[in-house]
Amino acid sequence: MSLTAAIHALAAHSALAPVLAPVSDDGDGIGTGGALLLGVIVLALLALFIAALVSILRTPRLSGGGKLLWIVIVLVFPLLGSIVWFAFGRRTNLDRI
Repeated sequence: MSLTAAIHALAAHSALAPVLAPVSDDGDGIGTGGALLLGVIVLALLALFIAALVSILRTPRLSGGGKLLWIVIVLVFPLLGSIVWFAFGRRTNLDRI
């Protein structure tokens, strides 16, 4: 038995089997390259989401209510809310909410 086969056999019977199965190289999953690409995309979306929240909290143009409104929008719609915040929200003036 080769080392790779032994590792696959051990991984199949471990608690990590559901995690390791999608990145196996047996042709059934997305493969290591696909998993890497998916990981990069997820990290980019997470960075956009966190950047939007930090930007909302640091903007002086919004009152407490305006910040709360934008935070709720970004939390409910993470991708779309973050994009809308950076495209339009930073220029809004919600100082009376």
